[in-house]
Amino acid sequence: MDGGDYTTSTQGEGRCPRCGEGTLKAWYELSEEEREVARRLPDSADFTPAERASRHRFCTRCWYEERAGATRDA
Repeated sequence: MDGGDYTTSTQGEGRCPRCGEGTLKAWYELSEEEREVARRLPDSADFTPAERASRHRFCTRCWYEERAGATRDA
C-alpha cells in the first residue's frame, strides 16, 4: 500500500457536517420537491435564489445548507 493513499482519498467528502449521514447536493441535483423545501430554509432570506443555486449545497436528510465562497458550475 502506498503511503499517499490517505492524503488523496475522498472518502467522506460531500457528507453533511451536521448529521454525518446525508450527502450534500447542489441545487441542480435536487428534485422539485426538495427544491421547494430548500426555498423555505432560513438562508432564503439572506441570499438570492440564483446565489443559493450556484454556491450552496444541501443535505436532504437534515436540511443543513452549506454556504460556499466560490461559484459552482451547474
